[in-house]
Amino acid sequence: MARPAATPEQREIVRRKIREAAAHIYRQHGIAAINARGVAERAGVSVGAIYAHFGDLTGLMQSLWTGHVERQNAKFGDIAKRERDPVKRLRALLLAYLEFGLDNAALYRNAFLFVRPESHEKPEKVPLTKFSFPALLVEALREGQKTGAIESGDPAHQAQILWSGLHGSLALPLNIDRIAFADPKHLARVMVETLLRGVASR
Repeated sequence: MARPAATPEQREIVRRKIREAAAHIYRQHGIAAINARGVAERAGVSVGAIYAHFGDLTGLMQSLWTGHVERQNAKFGDIAKRERDPVKRLRALLLAYLEFGLDNAALYRNAFLFVRPESHEKPEKVPLTKFSFPALLVEALREGQKTGAIESGDPAHQAQILWSGLHGSLALPLNIDRIAFADPKHLARVMVETLLRGVASR
């Protein structure tokens, strides 16, 4: 007789056990120590359960901070709704991203500076606009092009330039602490204005 299918509550309990096991190993030994067998043993589940619930080890690692990022994405969405002017909206979104990165350095490092170990499977690439923050940038850029305030071009490409530039100004001081960078907040604020000038109509 086949086993009855797990209920959503039971599946969530298993997911939580797996996440907690991975988080423990990550805190104690770092990301390189995470492997399917070690996580499964600590969680008390089969190796197959990890893949059934998270797809792969990269998906499992990303799930550790997904909830925090989703809450921040909701804040970005609220900012976008409040600011009707597309250029002001772009500035507000970029500054909010900056504050998020500076105020939550450990979370930012884990969520956005995650380097996939070679032993982990390569994730399937997803279009930029499937992610909340760049999708909001694309929308503002598109509206700015309609008003003539933003240069013509592919809004997704422009959004990638904006996001990459701001991300770099945050990532360098966070990741390379042996270099005496300028104050990260000042550096990133200057970067915001420089990036906005780069997409503004001349």
